[in-house]
Amino acid sequence: MAEIRSIYTDKRKNDSRRRTGYADVEGTAVRKLQTKENPRERQERRRQPEIRRAGRKKSQGMGLGYVVFLTAACGLALWVCSGYLQLQADNTAIVKNIASLESQLSDLRTENDDEYNRVVTSVDLEKIRDIAINELGMVYAQEDQVVLYDSEGSDYVRQYADIPEEESGLKEILGTITGD
Repeated sequence: MAEIRSIYTDKRKNDSRRRTGYADVEGTAVRKLQTKENPRERQERRRQPEIRRAGRKKSQGMGLGYVVFLTAACGLALWVCSGYLQLQADNTAIVKNIASLESQLSDLRTENDDEYNRVVTSVDLEKIRDIAINELGMVYAQEDQVVLYDSEGSDYVRQYADIPEEESGLKEILGTITGD
């Protein structure tokens, strides 16, 4: 019976190996997967070339609608991209134009300030006063010749008539202008 047991035990070990699909491990080697082929799998493998051929026919033949859709999508994407690039180019050109105009404005302001300073420094106010008094006969106004008035909201005065010489006439005109 000992012999029968050992054979029976060996058969059980072999059966468990077949069920798990692993071979014996000897040393440090990794287990190798042992697969047992099913009769159904064998039949399916035989039919696979036929299935593959049928699948190829279906996948190779894209429908006309799908092709039109992909073409339209690609065209739309290209149109959007080209529009975006055009806007970027326009934006860059505008920024460069603004930079050049700002540079010109800065140069013109510098030139204007230089010219203003040159004109202001070239004017001799003493010489103008001397010419006005000596050559043109102008004199400074006396205190009784200066007329003061209140202005309402305007920085300048319009003279609609000559100012009379007499003091009473002046008060009448000023009274009618100011509304007193």
